[in-house]
Amino acid sequence: MKKKPIYVEVDILAPIEEAWTYTQNPKLHEQWDLRFTSITYIEKKSVEEPQRFTYETKVMPGVVVRGWGESKGEHQKKDGTKTSSLHFGTPQKISPIAEGRGYWQYIPHDRGLTFLTQYDYDVRYGKFGKLLDAMFRPIMGWATALSFDVLKRWLEKGENPASQYRRFFLTIFISILFCIIWVYHGLVPKIIVQHPTEVMLVENILEKDLQSELGPSGYRVELSGVGVGPSETELEQSGIKKEPSETDVRPSGIGKEPSGTELGLSGIKKEPSETGLGPSGIGKEPSETELWPSGIEKKPSETGLGPSEINSEPSGTEEGPSEFRSRSSETEGESSKIKLNLSKTTAKPNEDALSWNNANKIVIWIGIAEILFGLCWLLPRGKRLLFGAQIIVFPFLTIGALLADITIATAPFNPVTFNLALWVLSIIGFIISKDMPSARRCIRKREETT
Repeated sequence: MKKKPIYVEVDILAPIEEAWTYTQNPKLHEQWDLRFTSITYIEKKSVEEPQRFTYETKVMPGVVVRGWGESKGEHQKKDGTKTSSLHFGTPQKISPIAEGRGYWQYIPHDRGLTFLTQYDYDVRYGKFGKLLDAMFRPIMGWATALSFDVLKRWLEKGENPASQYRRFFLTIFISILFCIIWVYHGLVPKIIVQHPTEVMLVENILEKDLQSELGPSGYRVELSGVGVGPSETELEQSGIKKEPSETDVRPSGIGKEPSGTELGLSGIKKEPSETGLGPSGIGKEPSETELWPSGIEKKPSETGLGPSEINSEPSGTEEGPSEFRSRSSETEGESSKIKLNLSKTTAKPNEDALSWNNANKIVIWIGIAEILFGLCWLLPRGKRLLFGAQIIVFPFLTIGALLADITIATAPFNPVTFNLALWVLSIIGFIISKDMPSARRCIRKREETT
């Protein structure tokens, strides 16, 4: 596959003479061109010979690429177009570029000029060098385009190239930092490790939602029939005393033994085959009869109990009703059938409420959302929008964490101080990311001429 030369074009609203000076003067050139750290002209021995120079490019601390170049074939057309041809290379093996050629062209128009360049180079190391160049060439094209936009802003707005690059790379650095933070906190403590603190915060939020739904009594009451009291206090006032140690009240309100026996509110086991008694509707007739939910009548003469206070011991039960004491009522006739279903605050919430058992799943989904948000920071656009979103979100995240557990504010490296630092960093990023230089403002492909 034939390699394409690097081409970059940008319109600059400035006089062509000024653009020529800022590109041909080595001390000005090295300020805006990201590809060169320093450029030094070699004194010419005669006017006819090309202008030779040396350059240095700091790739990273301790790694410097040095090369040579010469500017030749400068000419000007009748329409004012200027062209400067370049020949460059480096003997250092660390550079994939062996030698290359290109040109700069300045095309004047009514508002200023069009500044463009096209160049190509040969690589070393044969096929391996060509493979490396498949990654290196796009980087060189991007660096050239970014440099041209920095030059454009310098000529049009007077913004120093050093200030532009400082804001640009600080924004990139902060963006990478936020990407690492969001991906790490979404992946490690929420998905891989499932840290107890993460789960606890979600559980506390779910618990507060559940308590606000159940109300201050702490019970969920389901009624059928009439005359049902929703709390233990009302049960005691009606004459029913319940011992917590003997009572097994489950979220459905009915405790059942695996053997099929039914367990009443007081813990009395009743064999259905012998008594037919259900766990609800314990009603007492005050005078002559004692009505059970199954409709069985017991005469006071048969039980030997007085009408004012009946201690019933129905036959066939495994335990006597020693824990129940009923008061006489003034109603006669058929007893009311009552169905009670009491549950503590640990009861199952409504369908629209989040269950505590789902806390782990919720933490995982939160982690996935954080990872996706972190990857958005690697996109070339929208940095200012992301900074603005974090400025709004971080205060709410901090308040939510405090509402879930106020004690986290006293822990070392706690979410309060951590979110505060990220919030301030988001404000800084939002300010410096405004109107940054960008390679996208340049044309990267030459228009085909017919």
